[in-house]
Amino acid sequence: MSDFTYESIDRNVPLETYEWDNIWIEHADEPDRTRVLYIGDSISVNNKRPATLYTDSKILFDNYGTSKALDNPYFAETIHLVAKQEGQRSAVLFNNGLHGFHLDDDSKYRTYYEKMIQFLLEEFPKTPIFLVLTTHLGNEEREQRVIKRNAVAKELAKEYDLFVIDLYSVSCAHADLLSKDRVHYEKAGDEKMAEALVNALCEFLPELKNK
Repeated sequence: MSDFTYESIDRNVPLETYEWDNIWIEHADEPDRTRVLYIGDSISVNNKRPATLYTDSKILFDNYGTSKALDNPYFAETIHLVAKQEGQRSAVLFNNGLHGFHLDDDSKYRTYYEKMIQFLLEEFPKTPIFLVLTTHLGNEEREQRVIKRNAVAKELAKEYDLFVIDLYSVSCAHADLLSKDRVHYEKAGDEKMAEALVNALCEFLPELKNK
């Protein structure tokens, strides 16, 4: 079993030992509030609330965190269901890099990442989409894979003219805040990443500054 994603011992198995979904909609009883949809791994689950709090709740960070890999046939369907429940949003953030390690980094990962981008563009045709780079790990083998996957994300962002938020550099700068599992971050690390998310959003979408 992996120390950090609860994968099966056989890395060719597409499902992890424990598959999970975490859906969070801020102030669901106030659907007209300014909000973004943050789709991601467990890192997104941990820094969604700090991001909302960093804006004094002027921007609400809804979240769909999941262990689903990019080739999971139910991934897109679940995003569609979450989006219907959320209603509206000013931006979509996407990062799934810490899952799906059964996909090789040079071909299959890129293929399925591109399919996800195409789905997001179709699902959210008038909404700015940000690709969030995967965060630093305290494991050298997996770290090299994260670097390759981030390169794929940046290449595809350029091809599809999408925004990129570099949480990788932020997490590297605060590697001292890695938790004992060497994947997740202590509260202060999540707060640093939340601050970076908000600042990037407001840089690329300056209209959010005045919300």
